[in-house]
Amino acid sequence: MNQKRAPYSKTLSKAAEINNANNQLPLAFLPQSDSDILNNQPPKRLSAKYIPVYHIELVRDRTIKVESSHSIHNSDDVVAILRDELLNADREKLICLMLNAKNAVIGMDIVSVGSLTASIAHPREIFKSAILKNAASIILSHGHPSGDPTPSRDDALMTERVSKAGEILGIKLLDHVIIAEHGTFSFANAGRLP
Repeated sequence: MNQKRAPYSKTLSKAAEINNANNQLPLAFLPQSDSDILNNQPPKRLSAKYIPVYHIELVRDRTIKVESSHSIHNSDDVVAILRDELLNADREKLICLMLNAKNAVIGMDIVSVGSLTASIAHPREIFKSAILKNAASIILSHGHPSGDPTPSRDDALMTERVSKAGEILGIKLLDHVIIAEHGTFSFANAGRLP
């Protein structure tokens, strides 16, 4: 009986050697059977699975100055808020304005900054901040550095996808406004909002 206990200390020292040899942090080991100890088998590792735990928060980057009324009544209000932000950009920038139930702006998210001619965004990125901010609705806006506010086929497809996603999420897309040097285009005003 004493002989069977002695190899246990050998097993522990062998486990330490294996850990040091593999340059790993100490591991937990399953108890070995007597036959494993006597046959000089390495100890079996306990396998542990870890699940990461996250928390999500919005972080305010900065503020932009607007006139005293920041409720949205039409596309002109969107242009008044975002004109400088979009026209001063040298690339397409897609912005999501988040609104409460009374159409007051409760936040703005720069969803993506693209190239000279395109800004790519998926509905999941567009609605991420709106969900966290508990927005009742959103308005999209982006600039055309070319100066021409005419929507591209990609602009129309994105508007349609975001509108459908918003219906499912319960966050309505009120408008998509394109702001350019030579004018603006509103999907809602043009009757092209799905």
